[in-house]
Amino acid sequence: MLNLTIHEYTLANGLRVVLCPKPGAPVVSVNVTYHVGSINEQVGKTGLAHLFEHLMFDNTTTGIDKQYDKYCTRAGGSNNAYTTYDHTSYYINLPSHQLELGLWLEAQRMAGFAINEVALQTQRSVVLEEIKQNMENQPYMKWNPAMDAAAFKPGSSYSWNVYGSPADVAAVQMDDVRDFYNRFYHPKNAVLVVAGDVEIQHAKELIDRTFGQIAITEFPPKTLVVDNDFQRMGVHVVEPDDVPLPAVFLAYHLPPSTDDRMYDADLLSGFFGSGKRAVLYRELVATSRIASAAGCFLDKRMHGSMLVTYAYTQDPGTSADELAQAMHKALYESTVQQQDRDRLVNRIRASLASDNQRVGRIADNLAWAATFYKDPSRINRQMDLYSTRTVDSMRDLHGSAIKQEAAVRVDIVPRT
Repeated sequence: MLNLTIHEYTLANGLRVVLCPKPGAPVVSVNVTYHVGSINEQVGKTGLAHLFEHLMFDNTTTGIDKQYDKYCTRAGGSNNAYTTYDHTSYYINLPSHQLELGLWLEAQRMAGFAINEVALQTQRSVVLEEIKQNMENQPYMKWNPAMDAAAFKPGSSYSWNVYGSPADVAAVQMDDVRDFYNRFYHPKNAVLVVAGDVEIQHAKELIDRTFGQIAITEFPPKTLVVDNDFQRMGVHVVEPDDVPLPAVFLAYHLPPSTDDRMYDADLLSGFFGSGKRAVLYRELVATSRIASAAGCFLDKRMHGSMLVTYAYTQDPGTSADELAQAMHKALYESTVQQQDRDRLVNRIRASLASDNQRVGRIADNLAWAATFYKDPSRINRQMDLYSTRTVDSMRDLHGSAIKQEAAVRVDIVPRT
């Protein structure tokens, strides 16, 4: 069990604040996480959450162009952001004596809408180029948007990729951006985390001076299209691409990311696809040699996660169907043993221990727990929560979720 000291309180404007003093290296991490992601978009308006992440680096009420990067670099810090299906996170790591600067920079971005047409045109172009580089022109990456569209019913809020449709991104106008900001970028929809070499009372004074002055915002409800029947199973999609050999991606629906069964899912993901001792590598790459690479990962989402497995054919004579059957056989005939469970729990505990030596990771984990569990102190129990999972609980999830008829399959095949 970790023993991080955590102080949590809420400002009058609704902003939740989490402070985590960790004496040692003179560094501090400021993280602001907004409870908004691509799930909050609508058909025809996809890609807004990720585009807005880019735009926030131009959202300055001071009129100083690119203030965030300029001030951060001069202070010896680093910063970045990322967007998921369910949340968007901004973080800045600084020398601890520059805490006030970090808070001021983030508060400036939350304080009011200041994006202009030039910034919108610039960032729209940047995002479209990013989509080309990371998705359209990247071999095999068509599986990602294809899987979203196959695994979730059309029009549901998980049925498109976080990047969104290039056509939708290209069509974004200033009114769309302003409306998105007003709906989601305000204190009541955010969590502020400060972790590292910080003195509590001093941090509270700085936070009140910067974030405490931001006005309370009345906001409309979030737009979500998620119901009890928005997931699809047994779907098979074939996507031609400029690739030399076929690859197969099989996904299985799992519980929401906050369900305790996801600890079993995390362990199963390692059992199937992490390292050379994993089932898929052992059976498909090392033994049968039907695949050149194979693995597995978790796609954690608030309203329904997925376990995604993949394999790339080794030989031009191997079809996608043959590869898929080999994957099915490896996945369904494997059985978790006690030594597998123990090895995987120890690996995750070691990874968590490593994460919690870095203030940036601590801040990110606290923000996630505060946003989705409403309990940042949960990260102190993460190690123990994995330790409670048993061989039986892992086998139960394996048997209930990993079924051939439930698989969502995407084949990436060479163009003919």
